[in-house]
Amino acid sequence: MLIAVLASTMTVATLMATAFGLYEEIRLSRARAETDRLPALGTARRFAVKRRDR
Repeated sequence: MLIAVLASTMTVATLMATAFGLYEEIRLSRARAETDRLPALGTARRFAVKRRDR
């Protein structure tokens, strides 16, 4: 009985660690994608404006 409880506890702990690892990897991947996307948007929205001297 004790072996079954320990085995199920370790299984649950492993599943929780896997879920947490996947969550962290997705969060880091989204952060990297956001970092890569921001400079591209900043340069794409600039318009060439001629300066007029008065």
